[in-house]
Amino acid sequence: MKAKLYQNSLLLIILLAHLVICTVTHAQIQVKDDSSQIIILQQPAKNVISLSPGLTELIYSAGGAQYLKGVVSYSDFPEQAKEIPQVGSYNALDLEKIIALQPDLVVAWKSGNPTHQVEQLIKLGLTVYISEPNNFMDIPRTINTLGKLMGTETISEQNSIHFINEFKRLETIYQNKIKSKNKRTFIQIWNKPVMSVNKDHLISKVITFCGGENIFAQAKGLTSAPSIESILVNNPDLIIATGMADTSKKWLSRWQQWPSLNAVKNKHLYAVNPDHLVRHTPRILLGIDEVCRLLNQPSPVIN
Repeated sequence: MKAKLYQNSLLLIILLAHLVICTVTHAQIQVKDDSSQIIILQQPAKNVISLSPGLTELIYSAGGAQYLKGVVSYSDFPEQAKEIPQVGSYNALDLEKIIALQPDLVVAWKSGNPTHQVEQLIKLGLTVYISEPNNFMDIPRTINTLGKLMGTETISEQNSIHFINEFKRLETIYQNKIKSKNKRTFIQIWNKPVMSVNKDHLISKVITFCGGENIFAQAKGLTSAPSIESILVNNPDLIIATGMADTSKKWLSRWQQWPSLNAVKNKHLYAVNPDHLVRHTPRILLGIDEVCRLLNQPSPVIN
């Protein structure tokens, strides 16, 4: 009797163990990306490729350092990202190199990567998560989602919470410090042609957060190329350039030929660190702090 009971108990334990193994083996990871596509993985991704410098930062923030096998040019933060093999640039992907790395997850930039190349990767059977953070809270959400896809939730959740707490701290600081709301601001992201962003772009939302008003908020495209005439007519109080340091200074110098422009007349021409604004990563907190200081305690870049 005891032998039979033992045999039945052992059989039950084996059966339960088998069920647990099957459940773990067949557990799917399922998320929705920023193009509203459902991404399904049979197991956490361990061979990941990033298709923008900003996405590279987000993957690191999500705890994926050891799983990142390919990046695009200018993926320079954190420092160790410079050592990862490159698969072209964000706007000219090297599909052969991407395929050769046999990724189980490719993280693409919706508004930055060539659409036809991303579609080609999908047609080739690669799993592509398309990302486009449009709001501040999209950043911690994306970090958490990437953490889920890579099985690094512990790290991703910690970094997401840290971002949210720091964002709330900045809200508290600048809620009371904003001296003059609706300062008309021209955001220059390129020079030839002169380009700017509309209200849906995260850079514009930084300006609004800091008490500014994007003069091209109502433009149709996320980015646009306004004419010089339209910029002069809108007569911004500030011009903020997001090029690299020396580049931005050249861009800003150009506006000196219109001395009646408010931003020129009052010496409100500013260069900001592009990595803190153009890349939609936790470092945008540094960009918020920098822009809020400029809008409320201005110090001219050009004398």
